[in-house]
Amino acid sequence: MPLVDYAPIAEEARPESPRWREAIPVILAVFIATRLILILVALVVEFSIPIAHEPTTWDGRPILASLTGSDAIYYLGIAEEGYHLEPVKDDYHDWVFLPLYPAVARVASTVLLGDVVVAGILAANLSFVGALIALYRLGLPYLGHIRALRGVVLLAVAPGAVAFALPYSESLFLLLSITACLAAEQHRWRTMAALYALASLSRLPGILLAIPLALLMARSCGPQPSRTYLWLLTGPASLGGFLLYLGWFTGDPLAYIHAQEAWVIPTLISGSSTGPTIVTTSPLPFLLLATLIGYVFLFVFARVDRIPREYLTVAVISVLTVFASGRLQSVGRYLAVAWPFSWTLAARRSDWFVVVWPIASVGLFTIHAFLHFTQALAP
Repeated sequence: MPLVDYAPIAEEARPESPRWREAIPVILAVFIATRLILILVALVVEFSIPIAHEPTTWDGRPILASLTGSDAIYYLGIAEEGYHLEPVKDDYHDWVFLPLYPAVARVASTVLLGDVVVAGILAANLSFVGALIALYRLGLPYLGHIRALRGVVLLAVAPGAVAFALPYSESLFLLLSITACLAAEQHRWRTMAALYALASLSRLPGILLAIPLALLMARSCGPQPSRTYLWLLTGPASLGGFLLYLGWFTGDPLAYIHAQEAWVIPTLISGSSTGPTIVTTSPLPFLLLATLIGYVFLFVFARVDRIPREYLTVAVISVLTVFASGRLQSVGRYLAVAWPFSWTLAARRSDWFVVVWPIASVGLFTIHAFLHFTQALAP
């Protein structure tokens, strides 16, 4: 699409070909740098910081112990053994985790002598590298080379980007969602449909990618009824197939919904006869709440910068996911997959912001890693 539709971002940019010789080294450099930060944090946590409780982790090996805590035990358990009829821990069933990422980790483990942990971590990190490359290509027509590359860097150092290094589904979902939009931009409907179907099997919000994809299709097909829109049925079909399987496997047609009930987490605010009250004095929930408010505030700048509406819906979906889930502790990784936020940040013109924000973001990224590896924060 022509850049002039989206001024003022477009007013300094013109359609240009990808400058891969410049982009790839930067993408690889920021990827390697963030992984070195995570490895250093993991070593400090494992060998220097006493933890009051016994952390839950899938693998006890150095560094891997930090990377395989929290939800990783469910993803890796599915990859190694399949879904379990009995709760994996307490009342928590692993049915709430969609099957694509564990399946990818399982396949990858076949070439790594059955080491599902290393396979899962490699699958997540390679997916993230692919997502960064695809994001640069997707943002190029709207932001130009410099800002598209800046957006990639800002995504890689976002606070919740720690999840992209872990054996979680976020990296794979990010790759699939960006490439599905890229395929739609290029009118490759079959490819778009396949990627959308896979994204719907990666994370539950993937089904809502139908909204931005439909808007992208409307650019070329128009809003009138068209057989082309039928490609958007692949997402509901793939997710529906998994839910049918789950119903057969568990004997409960509503197994997915029922399993979600155990994952409900108390909220920060509680109502009372005198009005809302804060139910915790820990500073962590307030930090997470501030993160959410900060992301929401970026919509102000998104409006000014006129980020294409198709991609603003991706950001809206991610914000609504936080509110719908009620899992404030997961705000970082839920919003990290919303790449239009990084576009909004990359479009800032203030010289001080261009310098200060990446440094501040790296600091928040490091803090988030400490919180996760000590399991003070278990997103």
